[in-house]
Amino acid sequence: MIRQEFKIEHYWQVIVFYDLNFDLFRYIEEELADIGFLSEDIEEIFYKMKYNAKAVTCSNILYHISVVLFNPHTSSQDYLDSIVHEAEHVKQAMLEAYQVEDRGEPPAYTIGYLISQMYPVFRNIICGRCL
Repeated sequence: MIRQEFKIEHYWQVIVFYDLNFDLFRYIEEELADIGFLSEDIEEIFYKMKYNAKAVTCSNILYHISVVLFNPHTSSQDYLDSIVHEAEHVKQAMLEAYQVEDRGEPPAYTIGYLISQMYPVFRNIICGRCL
């Protein structure tokens, strides 16, 4: 499991977990609890990730933070699709928090920035599997 954390200037914090290891999920549960998620929400996230989801994004717009969780994927294309999908959810939470309309340049640059931050870790995961 790989943990990544980055900030979008002073606007938003993003924590990403790649290739979840459910033996270590208690650490994710602690982080989610620390940023205001209720135990029943955390249980639902755990269940989704353990049994039927490729990825999940959880955002707390009050604290300006998103946590993104990725299960292992079967192909690089599948992983890339999930990264773009989950980055969109982070962007949506940010726009909601700051009451910004989802059109024009700011949202487009935001999604580009999110992908540019996640891509190097994704690339390393995929390259590590090719070796």
